Amino acid sequence: MRIPRGGPNVWFGVSWACSFLAFGAARSGTSSWSVNLPLQLARGGALKTTTSTANSKDDVSAYRTRQQLYLQSRSLLLRQALIGRGLDALDHDAGGGDEGGGKKRAKPVDWDCAVATEAHPKSCLYSFDAETGAKVLAPLDTTHWITLAALNRLRRTDPTKVEPLWHSQYNILSTWWHPSHVFSLYTYLTPLGAFVSFLLDSPLLLASTLLGFVLLSALVTLPVWEHLAQIIVTHPVIWQQWPSWGRFVHAALPLKLLLGQMAWKAVAQVFGRLYGRVRTHLIDWECQILETCIPVTILEDAEDEDDEEYASINVQLFDDDEFDYGDGEESDEFDDQ
Repeated sequence: MRIPRGGPNVWFGVSWACSFLAFGAARSGTSSWSVNLPLQLARGGALKTTTSTANSKDDVSAYRTRQQLYLQSRSLLLRQALIGRGLDALDHDAGGGDEGGGKKRAKPVDWDCAVATEAHPKSCLYSFDAETGAKVLAPLDTTHWITLAALNRLRRTDPTKVEPLWHSQYNILSTWWHPSHVFSLYTYLTPLGAFVSFLLDSPLLLASTLLGFVLLSALVTLPVWEHLAQIIVTHPVIWQQWPSWGRFVHAALPLKLLLGQMAWKAVAQVFGRLYGRVRTHLIDWECQILETCIPVTILEDAEDEDDEEYASINVQLFDDDEFDYGDGEESDEFDDQ
């Protein structure tokens, strides 16, 4: 028998440990300690059974359900209290109407038109004060004025900001600016104004009209463009630069497609700028037409003149000089009687 390294002391220690483990296994009634010693060692950390995990999940789910029911009950009580006061902050249905206490539906409304003067200045919702001599509009029987030109420009450039000026209480776009509505401003337009408004209401038609006008102008001036192209093509300076731009002529197809795409984007950008300028000019023109066509419904200067005339008539009627009794002779006669 070969003694392992470490000497007889090491071998004696190993033998004593094996004997001790065998004795312990014999007392406990098991004999697997000496064979499967590493498998009998417990793992580190806390051990948790499946039953306790399931119970904890059930407790959390029950707690969340109770809290949700509690929140719903409090919301219901709060809603009932608000409904009792004529409010309902929890009803976000736009079609609820006024009867259900929900969000009020925007209603159609007629308009009033007045003129801002120095004697009667008007405040504007879109700016601070309206210009003198400008026409202002407001919903019927209200004083929330806005200049006609500013309202028209705003609904052409950003229509989503029109109705919030009146806190979305009125259907301004579908009443004042709808051709078939009874309160429409289009009914007072001239044929020219109606045509301009029709072009602005149809962006595709306006773009097509502008493109057709550009093509027609190009056809009319085609001889001029041909002469300019002939001068450019036959100019010596162009052909002296052939080593620089000639390689693009013989370039591969993908590069030519890329150059064509860049040229198309440049042309589209120029056309977009032209379209924006034309549309802005048409909007200004439409504002001028509206200023001349929309009738004034509130004549405050005329009312002031009528009031002054009425006051002057009253002063003439109740003038003390017309009821002068002289030196008191008539009064003495009345006293004698």
